[in-house]
Formats: sequence, structure tokens, C-alpha cells
Amino acid sequence: MITDAQKQEFYQALFDKNAKSGANGFFSPGLTDEKLIKKLCDLSPIPINIMITQSGLTSKRLAELGVSRISYGPIPYFQAIESFKSGAQKALEMSVYI
Repeated sequence: MITDAQKQEFYQALFDKNAKSGANGFFSPGLTDEKLIKKLCDLSPIPINIMITQSGLTSKRLAELGVSRISYGPIPYFQAIESFKSGAQKALEMSVYI
């Protein structure tokens, strides 16, 4: 079984290698566990980037946990497409053919 100290050592080495290689951030898409996000932010010498999910944490909560960068992934795109489709459908229903 992996101990908490071993996990911490692993993550610290991972962040250090990323920072030394020139990375300007660590991206962890889909991560929603608050304790793990907080731990990553506390350990990392480089900014942590988390992608928001529709059922996940808010931007405000992620900022409170120490997240430096927040990605929205495809969610705004999907919302825009749905809005466009809905508007187009309404326009078609209202149009009168001459």
C-alpha cells in the first residue's frame, strides 16, 4: 500500500520535473476531489489548472482551494450550440412561407 508520504513525494517530484522542464502550469482535467485539489495546489511550485465540469466545483470554490487557472473545456461551446439550435427552431416555427 502506498503511504501518504510516498504520494506526496511522488507529486512533489512530478511538479519539480514539470517546473524544471519549463512548464508554466499543471493541467488536471476532470479532477473534482476538493482535498486532492487543495493538496496539489499546496505542493506545486507552478500554477494548477483544473477544468470545470457541469456537475463539479464552481470557479469561486476552485479559487478558494488555490487553483490558479480554470479551464471551461467544451462546455461554453455546447451551450452556444444548444442556444443556436433552440433559436433556429423557434425562428423556423414562426416563419411564414409565401
